[in-house]
Amino acid sequence: PPALAPADVVNPDVVESLVQDFASSWKTGIEQINMNVLSYFSNFRSGMELLKQTLTQLLLYYTRFQDIIRKVWRGKPPSFCKDLVSTAVILAEIKKHALSI
Repeated sequence: PPALAPADVVNPDVVESLVQDFASSWKTGIEQINMNVLSYFSNFRSGMELLKQTLTQLLLYYTRFQDIIRKVWRGKPPSFCKDLVSTAVILAEIKKHALSI
């Protein structure tokens, strides 16, 4: 059988749901992670390092997610792409929470 194109394998409804869920909750999620780190780690320096690593990983995964969307829908991005949060906006929010990034 012929190989399937990525757009035939990826369910656009699932991707759209992920995009919208992330767009509506990412900032609250970062704030929650920040509050948890501050309450669970009495050593401020260790807590800040863990927060920095965690938020960096979040940004990395989200960047990969955006790359997958671009590859799957080359040249014809679906309408939900307008809801993607830019990595620059996420990075700015991360810098607010993690000192010395």
